[in-house]
Amino acid sequence: MVSKLGVTQLMFVDPGVKIDGAYYRNVLLCQQLLPAIRHFSGEFFIFQQDSAPTHRARDTINLL
Repeated sequence: MVSKLGVTQLMFVDPGVKIDGAYYRNVLLCQQLLPAIRHFSGEFFIFQQDSAPTHRARDTINLL
């Protein structure tokens, strides 16, 4: 992740892993991205995503 507040370490997805909504929410968001964002910005930030199906899944929107 890159922002004006800083740069995180690289985050990799293992080869062959299917990134469905559950994986995106549980692994990428909750375990990697959101902790890294909170490290730099605290609890108040704007998180912008594109319209990929996993990004706009109902459970993902509810989580965010």
